[in-house]
Amino acid sequence: MTTISSITLPISASTSTPSATGDSAEPPFSSVFSSMLNGMSQYQDHAAQQVRDVELGQSEVGINDLMVSIQKATVSLQLGVQVRNKMIAAYNEVMNMSV
Repeated sequence: MTTISSITLPISASTSTPSATGDSAEPPFSSVFSSMLNGMSQYQDHAAQQVRDVELGQSEVGINDLMVSIQKATVSLQLGVQVRNKMIAAYNEVMNMSV
């Protein structure tokens, strides 16, 4: 049986202050979003591979580990959908602002 590991964020949660030149030490949003999408894809692929292996009897993965993998994939997808919804809402709000 495998141990439960924590889900790590792709970017450090600490906030940094911009330097005097105006450059920020934080990565751009596009790279953060891209890494989030890649993480979602990896969770989905891992869960799908485990399901295939269990169905074919090729794996020693327990049902509990399989269910955890499926839940991780589901939660990551739900997070992605919520981030997308917030981005669309923010875009619509900006577009509706009067100049």
